[in-house]
Amino acid sequence: MATPTPLPTRTDLAKKASRYRLFAGILSWLDRYLSWPLPTRSALELTIQSTTSKLPGTIQLYFFTATGTLLSPGEDEEQPHAKRPVLINFHGGGFAIGHPLDDARWIAAVLHAHPDAVVVSVGYRLAPEHPFPVPMEDGVDAVIWLWEHAGQYRLDRGRFVLCGDSAGGNLCLTVPLRLREEIVKRHERQRESPGIKLAGLIAFYPSTDWSRSRIERDATNPIASRKSMITADTLKFFDESYLMQENLPRKAGTDEIDMSHPYVSPGLADEGLILASYPGHVAIYTCGWDQLLVEGNAFRERLRGFVGVGGLVQVGGMVIEDVVHGFDKRPSFLGGNGPRDRMYGDAVRQLEVMWKEKGKRMRGFGSGEG
Repeated sequence: MATPTPLPTRTDLAKKASRYRLFAGILSWLDRYLSWPLPTRSALELTIQSTTSKLPGTIQLYFFTATGTLLSPGEDEEQPHAKRPVLINFHGGGFAIGHPLDDARWIAAVLHAHPDAVVVSVGYRLAPEHPFPVPMEDGVDAVIWLWEHAGQYRLDRGRFVLCGDSAGGNLCLTVPLRLREEIVKRHERQRESPGIKLAGLIAFYPSTDWSRSRIERDATNPIASRKSMITADTLKFFDESYLMQENLPRKAGTDEIDMSHPYVSPGLADEGLILASYPGHVAIYTCGWDQLLVEGNAFRERLRGFVGVGGLVQVGGMVIEDVVHGFDKRPSFLGGNGPRDRMYGDAVRQLEVMWKEKGKRMRGFGSGEG
C-alpha cells in the first residue's frame, strides 16, 4: 500500500506564499504604474482591530475617491446631502496572495462613473497564516467598522455595496451570511447591535461550490485547464493554505468536514438564509474559460429564481466569453483590455441601480430588523 503524501506544514506553505506574493505584487505594480491610463491612488489608509475572529490581529482599509483626497473625520457630519455611496471591495488571490491595491483599475472605473463615491478596499488577513474563516471574519469586521464610523467619513449607510473578484468574490457572497450571524450574536450579548443594511453585491468570477474538487470543476468546463494562467500546483497551494482541515466546518453532530457549508460554498446556501442575508440587488460575472464558470452561472440562475421572494429584486451579471479567470488583472500597458472594459462597464451600471435604490427593499440585520 502506498504511503499517503503528508500535508504540507503551515511553515512550508508560508514560504511558498512569500514567493507567490512577490510575483503577484510585480504584476500588480506593472498594471498600476505602467499601464495606461493610470488608475486612482488611495486617498487614505487606516488600520483597524479585528473583533469577530478568535485570532486577534489588524485589518487594513484603503479609501479611494475621485479627487484622491478624503475629508477629515467629523467634517460635514451635519450635512446629510453630502453623504457618499460606499463600495467595499475584497481583492482576489486564492485567499493567500493579493493586495487591496490590485483592484485599483476597477476602482478607477467606479469613481469615473460615480465621482461622489468612496471605495474602500479591504486588506483582510491572508492564508496560510490566517486560514478559513479569518478572511471572511475580517470582511465582517470591515463592514461593521465602516458602518459604525460612517458619520465621521461622510459615508451613506443607505448605500453600502460589497464587491470582490475570485476569492474576493467568494467573500462578497459569504460575508453577508456571516455578518447576519455576527449581528445576532452581538444583539444577544449586548442587547444592541448596528442595524446594518446592504444595498447590493457584485461578485466577479467567484468560487461558490467547494463541494466539487478542482478536477470535478475542470470537468464541467474542459477548456479552462487548457487556457488558464493559473497552474494546478498554484490552485493546490491556494486550497491547502485556506482550507485547513482543522478549521473547516463540520456536518451537524459529526466530525465529517462539510464543504457544502454556506460559509465555504455560498452557492449551496439554504434559500431562507440567502433571502434573510442578501440585499435586493446582486450581480455575478463569470469567465467563459474558467473552471468556476458553471457553478457561478448556476448560482446566478438560482438567485434569479428567488426574485420577487422576500427582498430580492434583481439579479444581474453575465458571462464574459473567451476570457480566463483573472483576465482583468493582467497588465495591459498601452493595449487596453476590451473584455475588462465591458465587464466593468456593466458592473458600474448595476452599481448605479443599487445606489439609486437607497432606502428601498434593502435587507437589514440588527435589533428590530429581520
